[in-house]
Amino acid sequence: MRTRDGSIRRGRVGIGMITALVLLTTACAGGGTGASSGPLTSVNMLTTVLPPVLDPRQSSSLASGSLLIALEPLVRYDNGGFKPLLASAIDAPDPTTYVLTIRDGIKFWDGSPFTAEDAAFSIGLHTGADSESINAALFAQVKSVEVTGDDKVTVSLSAPAPQFTAGLAQIGMVSKAFYDKNGKGVGTQDVLNLGTGPYEFATFTPTREVTLKANPGYWGQDGPAVQTLKLGVIGDDAARMNALQSGEYDGMLGVPLPQVASIGRLPGMRMADSADLSVYKFNLNVETKPWDDIRLRRAFQLAVNREAILQGALGGNAELAPTIVPAPVMAGLSGEEAMRAAYTKLGADIVFDLDAARREMAQSSSPDGVSAEVLVTGSDPTLALIVQTAAQDLAKIGIKLTVREVDDQTYYSAVYFGHKTEGVSIDMFSGSAPDASNLPLYVISGANAVTTGGSGTNISDYVNPEVDALLDDSQKLAVDDPRRGAKLIEALTLAQADVPYVPIAFPKVFIAGREGLDTTSLDTFWWMTQWPQALVKA
Repeated sequence: MRTRDGSIRRGRVGIGMITALVLLTTACAGGGTGASSGPLTSVNMLTTVLPPVLDPRQSSSLASGSLLIALEPLVRYDNGGFKPLLASAIDAPDPTTYVLTIRDGIKFWDGSPFTAEDAAFSIGLHTGADSESINAALFAQVKSVEVTGDDKVTVSLSAPAPQFTAGLAQIGMVSKAFYDKNGKGVGTQDVLNLGTGPYEFATFTPTREVTLKANPGYWGQDGPAVQTLKLGVIGDDAARMNALQSGEYDGMLGVPLPQVASIGRLPGMRMADSADLSVYKFNLNVETKPWDDIRLRRAFQLAVNREAILQGALGGNAELAPTIVPAPVMAGLSGEEAMRAAYTKLGADIVFDLDAARREMAQSSSPDGVSAEVLVTGSDPTLALIVQTAAQDLAKIGIKLTVREVDDQTYYSAVYFGHKTEGVSIDMFSGSAPDASNLPLYVISGANAVTTGGSGTNISDYVNPEVDALLDDSQKLAVDDPRRGAKLIEALTLAQADVPYVPIAFPKVFIAGREGLDTTSLDTFWWMTQWPQALVKA
C-alpha cells in the first residue's frame, strides 16, 4: 500500500451509513442569535467533554476535538477515509511495517521545525508497557518507532494492526524539545502545549473551557476559519440552555438527548443529526463483589427495561443495542446477512423478564438484595435518567441503585481510570475509529482491564482468554476480510453470555448551531476533522 497526498481507505466499513447527516430542525426566524451580517471572527461552542490536560496522552475521542485542531496529527480523517496531513506519504511494504514521510517545511507556533524526531517522539508517547496514554490500546502492536532518515519514521509492529492508521489520526504531534524542557507541566494551565495547527491554545480551565486563537503563520491551504474559538462544558441543564439562549454560546457539539427538542426550538438554532458510533451501557465489574457472581449479573440484565429507557431517558433518539457495535459498522465488515442473523440472536438474549430475574436473584450470592451507588456526570444528563429509569424495575427484584452526580474529573477517574466504583457503572462509550473491531478491543479485551495493567477502557475488568484469542486473530486478517467480522461476532457473543456489561442503546449524535453556522457536514467523527473550517463555511 502506498499513499501520497491521497486517501487512505479503511475497506468496507459501511461508513457512508454513519456519516450521512440529515437536517432535522430549522428554528423559527427572528430574535436570539440570528445570522451574522459579516464574516465571523469568533465562535463559541459547547461540547460534552474536555480533557483534564492539553496532552494527547490524556485525551481521546470527543475530548480530542479541542486538541487535534491545535496539535495536528500525521493523518486526518476525511469523509470516511484518512488523508496524509503532517505526513506527506505513508508506505506499508509489508503488513507489519509502516514508513512515514514527514512533510517538509512545517513549523511549530514558536517557529521551530517539525521533524521526524518530533513525530517519533509523539508516537512513542502512546507505546510501550510503561506508557501512561489512554490511547495506548490503539498502538498495542507497535514494537518499535525509529527515525530512519531526515524525513522518515519507521514503525514496526508485532502483528498486523488494522486500526493503526486510524490511531495516527487520533494523536496530535508535539515538540520533543518542548516536552524535554517542561516535563510534567506540559498541558497544564501554566504550560499549555506547542503544536503546528491553525489554532493555538490561549487559555485553559481543565475539563471546563479552552480558548484558542488563530495561528497567522499556519502552513496549510485551509487556514483558521475564525480568529478565536471557545469550547466549553456546562453540566447543568438549565445553565446550558441559558448559555445557548443568551447567545453566550453559538451551538453545541453533541446535544444531550433529553435536550434535543428544547434546544432545537430556540430561535435561530438549527439542528443536524447522524448515526453515532457510541453505545450506552451498564458495566458490571466482574472483579468486585458481589458482582463477580454471574447469576447476580444475569438478574440485573433481565430486570433492565431497555425499551422504557429508549422511549423515556433517550426520547426515542436512539436504537436498542443488541451488543456494543452498531449494526451498520459490523455489516460493512461481516456482510448484512451475517450481521443480521447474529444481532437477532444477541438481541433475543437480552430480554426484560422480571420473573426470570427473580429466579436468578434467588440463586445468586445476594438473594436478599444488593445496593450500589452509580456515579454520573452532569455533562451528559442522559446517564442519570438511564439509571433512574432502570432503578425502578431493578428495585422490584431487590437491586437498589442510587445516583450520585460528580464532576467530570471525578467521574472519569473513578469509572475509567481507577475502576473505583461499587461494581455498577453507566457510561456512553464512543468509538474512536470507523472499524468494527474498535469498540470490542476497548471494551472486552482483557489487555484493557485495570487488573491486567491496561488502560481501563474495559470497565468491567472482564478477562476471557477465548475472547482475547478471537480479538487477536481478527487483528491478523486484512482490514476488509469478512472473516474478521465472523471472529468479532463470536467474541461479542461469548462475552455477552458472561454479562460483563448490559448494552442499552446506540444514540444518534446531534449538533446544534445558530444560523450562519453549517452543522450538516459534521458527523460522529467531527472531533478528528478540522471542524471549525466545516462549521464556518464561506
